Amino acid sequence: MIHRIDPSYTAFFVVSSRPDTEWQRIIELLSSKYGVKSSGSKSADKAKLHELELREAQRENTVTSKFLTVTKGEQEKIQEKKKTKRKDINLEKKSENQQGAKILGEQIYIAIKMNKEKNNNNKRKK
Repeated sequence: MIHRIDPSYTAFFVVSSRPDTEWQRIIELLSSKYGVKSSGSKSADKAKLHELELREAQRENTVTSKFLTVTKGEQEKIQEKKKTKRKDINLEKKSENQQGAKILGEQIYIAIKMNKEKNNNNKRKK
């Protein structure tokens, strides 16, 4: 059985073909800053802009407000990872420097010891 639709109840769905202000800003940034054309879909454009801005945020050394789609929280996580990585690299270098200093000290000790033995042998010969 098919029910009749009550003519007093009508719904209108308006689909705008014009981008809203956020989407306009996304399109503008994609085009002017990254040279990327709009896909025609707000969600796809926003995802692409987010991807591009994340790459750029990873090159930054501080948290900044210049990104439209990358949150301060995401930027802080990026900076924390960088800080941890720098600490690890510094620890490795410090360890290498300490090991190098130890080896150099051992070489100097051996050279002094060999020099003393050489001097002792020369004294015995005389």
